[in-house]
Amino acid sequence: MSYLIVEQQQKPPENLPEILKELAQRFQLDIYQCRQRLTGRGLSLLTRGKRETLEKISAFLQRTNFTHWLVEPSKSGFVPLKVRNLQISSEQITFGCQKKQVVIPKGATILAVFAETTGELADKSVTQLLSSHAYRGRDDIRHLGENKIHNIILQGKPVLDLYLFDEKMQVKDAVRIFPGKFDPKGLGERATLSSKHNLEQILKLAEEYSGEFHLQTDFGLINLPGCILQREDLENLETQRQNLLSLARYGWLMADLIKAGPVMPPQQNKEDNLNGAVTAAILMQNPALAAEGQLDEILPVAKEINAEIDSASASEKQPENLAPDTADPGLPPPPPARSETGWSKPSFWYGGAGAAIAVTFIFLIDTDNEQLNQFAYVSFATGAIPLLLAILLFWYAFYFLRMKRQIENTPTSKVRSVAMGMVEIKGQAIRKFALISPMSNVPCVFYRLTKYRRNMKNQWQVSSVSSSDNVPFLLEDDTGRVEINPAECRVSAGSKQEGIPGQVGLIRLSHDSDEKWVEEVVVDGTLLYILGYASVKRVEGATLTEQKITALRELKQNHRDLQQFDRDGDGEIDVDEWDAARAAVEEKVMRDSLKNLQQRKKQEEHIVIGKKKGRPLIITETHSEDSLTSRFLYYSIPLFLAATMVTGGAIYLLLNYL
Repeated sequence: MSYLIVEQQQKPPENLPEILKELAQRFQLDIYQCRQRLTGRGLSLLTRGKRETLEKISAFLQRTNFTHWLVEPSKSGFVPLKVRNLQISSEQITFGCQKKQVVIPKGATILAVFAETTGELADKSVTQLLSSHAYRGRDDIRHLGENKIHNIILQGKPVLDLYLFDEKMQVKDAVRIFPGKFDPKGLGERATLSSKHNLEQILKLAEEYSGEFHLQTDFGLINLPGCILQREDLENLETQRQNLLSLARYGWLMADLIKAGPVMPPQQNKEDNLNGAVTAAILMQNPALAAEGQLDEILPVAKEINAEIDSASASEKQPENLAPDTADPGLPPPPPARSETGWSKPSFWYGGAGAAIAVTFIFLIDTDNEQLNQFAYVSFATGAIPLLLAILLFWYAFYFLRMKRQIENTPTSKVRSVAMGMVEIKGQAIRKFALISPMSNVPCVFYRLTKYRRNMKNQWQVSSVSSSDNVPFLLEDDTGRVEINPAECRVSAGSKQEGIPGQVGLIRLSHDSDEKWVEEVVVDGTLLYILGYASVKRVEGATLTEQKITALRELKQNHRDLQQFDRDGDGEIDVDEWDAARAAVEEKVMRDSLKNLQQRKKQEEHIVIGKKKGRPLIITETHSEDSLTSRFLYYSIPLFLAATMVTGGAIYLLLNYL
């Protein structure tokens, strides 16, 4: 049985969907598991099986630029010996163990496994991932840095395993060092009062004496066979023993990887390519050089030019005052949420609630007016009011039926092939802004928060409603992304939470409260169904006229550039010269604008799906169209029956009146 272990990529390649599809079709691997095991930080077991089969997958991964290892794991030959003391000389480090002494000569190949056995490192890693996902988004996940991992291990319960390799890259000896469990006098001047810092000094000492040094700190962070860290009942001696055995298996597996060596992606020789390009450029300028057989003289010149290009590129790419990468703010903050009340929405007045209020208002405005009472009596007696109610019920019934037919008649499109007009797409919701739900603090693409207050009759009454329907988000499938604008849409969220003011997370502190909130959330990464109108996004930024005015203003302030239009050399710009300058600036602005338009934009940069007047917009977590159309059918049938019954009642009243 062989293992195919891959080095995960923190930022997945753009062609990852094609890679996953190929792994599933050609090698029958699960797409979801492959995505999880190819993206992230550290090492991951992609699959296991016969070496002949894994070699085919290895060749494919090599072409797709994934570093990986193809190994046959060896059984743990022995558990590292516990160190009691040590001695340091100029040629070697001697570790005194219970059964024997282990000598590490200077220049040896050493594998150091620096690990933490309580799971604190894994907890901090999860916290970092959640924080990075919340404020940076899925495409900019930041894992723990090496320095941070090193400090977390030292703060927990650290263990240091050192593996010594022989000339054939076989593990010759291995020692295990616990802080406070060895005599630090052998460290000499390196010894400190802290047992954990003494352990750190041994790690530095092993690196100094080694000829080839390998350090692994990912135990507990990566999921490899037999290397799982147990987290339950850490005070139990059996649990501690099993974790130390898992650490030993992890060390032996890392030793197997070092022995096998990584399968690296094919890399072209950059220097040779650049030398060839420079040589070709020289020959294009003077083809006679090739005919005269002077290529040997050209090559040194090309190498000198190559070196100059590299040095210039390095100076441009690495400015002295470069800000650290941690200064990147990640996802932009979302615009403020929009508060709304039921009566402020236009659809409220167009619907049944507005009609009911209007009828109620007519009857309550003056109940003592005889003419009004007579009008109300005639309206009911002739069936006019029941007929208006029937028309309203028929309108809603046909509305839901029309929505059902709209969904059935609109074919599902891929993001890459979205056409302008009504479209239907499915995919994964991804945040465009660092949007977090206000009560449950969950990274989301949409939330609706409804606050309630008890009235005098001890009934819950809506006090305010706020939502993020003004915050666009992205929808991604296996072909690309597109922007979604949820404005003026009743989003059907699958996650719903209820709580009270002052609640911590999702844990309710008290049930006696005169206020409560209900939060509906579409969590980041949720699969959505969307039916809406696709259109080209409005071009943001300054217009051509504004760009021309800005460019002319900058030209006036730049005396040096302005002087190039001084044709007579008198040091002043006359009317004709200024007209020429203005024409040149306008031409440059127009040329730059056309150049920007010709640049290929991503799908989410120029197409948005939203609501258009007279067209529906549906955003729901329903994974099946059948369940959605069935829901609309269930809505329309009772409305049709009710409308028919009310119509019959109106006809009956009219006949009796006549």
